This record gives sequence, C-alpha cells and structure tokens, in this order.
Amino acid sequence: MLGDVLTSTIIADQLKIANPLALVDYVITAPAVALVKGHPSIETIIPVKKQDMETIGGIISLSRKLTHENYDIIIDAYGKNSSALLCFLTRAKQKLGYKKWFAPLVYTKSVKNKPDFKIDFKGTSLWSRLILTTLLDIKPDWNLQPAIYLSDKEHLNARKWLENAALNLNKPITMIGVLGSENSKTLPAEIMAQLLDFTVKTTKTQVLFNYIPSQKEQALAIYDLCNEATKKHIFIDHYPSSIRDFLSVLSHCTTIIGNEGGAINMAKALNIPTFSIFSPWIVKEAWNAGEDDTKHIAVHLRDYEPALYADRDYKNMKKNAAALYKKLTAVKMLPKLSLFLREHY
Repeated sequence: MLGDVLTSTIIADQLKIANPLALVDYVITAPAVALVKGHPSIETIIPVKKQDMETIGGIISLSRKLTHENYDIIIDAYGKNSSALLCFLTRAKQKLGYKKWFAPLVYTKSVKNKPDFKIDFKGTSLWSRLILTTLLDIKPDWNLQPAIYLSDKEHLNARKWLENAALNLNKPITMIGVLGSENSKTLPAEIMAQLLDFTVKTTKTQVLFNYIPSQKEQALAIYDLCNEATKKHIFIDHYPSSIRDFLSVLSHCTTIIGNEGGAINMAKALNIPTFSIFSPWIVKEAWNAGEDDTKHIAVHLRDYEPALYADRDYKNMKKNAAALYKKLTAVKMLPKLSLFLREHY
C-alpha cells in the first residue's frame, strides 16, 4: 500500500539522524518506487513485484538476494506473515519487528506496537514506525513526518502541464480525491458533489479530479451531479499520467480535499493542506497523522455519531459501509470544511 510505504520512510530518516554514515536500503513493491525516488535517507530502492511476496518461491529468491548484501540490520516494518518469512530466511546480525506470535522465531528483538499516549507524537501510524528504532537504543524524534522529494525539472514540467490544460497558476487550484481505493472507502457521489458545489461557490477555485483512466466513468458520475456553476471550474478531462506526474502537479495545488487514502498522505508529504474524509469503518486515529484542525483536517462519522460505535468492531462495520456513509452527510461536514476553506483560500 502506498500509504504504508510512504509512512515507513521515517524509519530511514531516523536511522540517518542517529548515524549519518548508515547505509539504508528499502524493499518495496514496484508501483511505490515513485514515492521514494530521490529520498536523501535511502541509498538503494529494491523494488519487488507484489506476486513475489505472495509465493514461497518468490520470497526465497528475494531472501537469497538480500542475504548476499550482508546486512547488519533488517527492520520488518510491514509485520505480515510474508515479510516475517522473508526476514526469517534472510541472514543478518539483527532482525527487528513487532511482538507477534512468530516474533521469537523470526526477530532478534521485537517491540509492542502499542502507542504510549503520554508522548506527544503526530499519529499512531508514525508511532508504529518510529517505535521500531528504539530497538537500536535510538531516542526517536516523534515529530518526524514523511516527505516526498521532487526535482526542479519535475516542478517546471508540472507548471507547463497545468498551463497547457488552461489552468491559471495565479489562482487557487484544488485537487479533489473523488474516489477511494475501493467502494467501501469512497464517499457517495451525491455527497461528494455537494461538497464540491460548496467549495467552488466559496472559493471560486479551479478543480482537478484525482482518478485514473479506468475510473473515468465513476469520476464523471460525480461531475454530472455537480451544479452547472461548479462544472465550469472542473477540468474533468485532465489528469496526470503517472504517480510521479501526479505528485508534481499536486505540489502546485492550494489544497487537496477528498477521500482519505494514498493521495492525502502524498499531499501531507508535499506540505499541501489536506481535508480528508475517512471511511466509517477505518480507525481515524490510525492514519490521521499531522491533523491539527487547521492545516490538516479530517472528518469521520464517529465525530458526529459516536453512539454508532459503542462496543463495535470497526472491521465488522465494513459490510455496512454504504449505509453508514449516508449518515455522514454534507451538512455535518460543512462547518469543518468551511473552516478549512477560510484558512487556505
């Protein structure tokens, strides 16, 4: 997952802070390489195909490659069965991970992934990465946050792309995360359209939709539900062709508004203000890194209907996501969205 890959880069940052001479390599799935390209704390990116981590043969092959590098330390930031098996098969002096049933068999040291709320940190997703570095007797900088690094050429190319798409760089540009990574993480189209109408009416911003070509029909469904005045501000046919191009365009946006997910995390790493809408079945506290109710604002159904969550398991609510989403109405979200727009436009 792109959010996991981006968030875990702070481990490399912390290792470099503790020892500037440390050499840090990063094993990630190939599509996520775009997020880490040019990162100053990472020497070598080792991309793998997703299917390679889903078969015993693929994991064994990768473990042999990693063993050949003679690593002193391996940190399993993913903590799943597949990454644990890779860690088990790869030779290294130290192997670090989370306390799980397999931890004594795999790691030389492990730690509980349970936040200490006496410490001021920026989000539990960041805590869970930095806590791994304490196994090396490092005192973490709990203020560390992920960052994405773009070249001057990429910034310039994005400006040209925006100008060719007839956007005015002297006026606000808003990226809208109209779709989540799956239907259960996507705000209903009619509610998203209402938020769009309010945003454009309030700010007169130019609007780009974040979607890929295969999702255009879904994006158009939201566009069609917007009022005519809003449609005039939406550049519906223009979208970056790659993740790296998207990042470059996003870096020129005033804000991003939309479904919580990878794009929101990317915006934070680019220091772009975010207004994120969490799926009702996702634990907000796990991924609301950096939320301060000013630059980064997040909304969740639980904020408005806490009784719905009394003694309930979030994951069991996934099958009812569509019904729960309908309770997260635009009317409920507008006060916070209004605050966000006043702050940044």
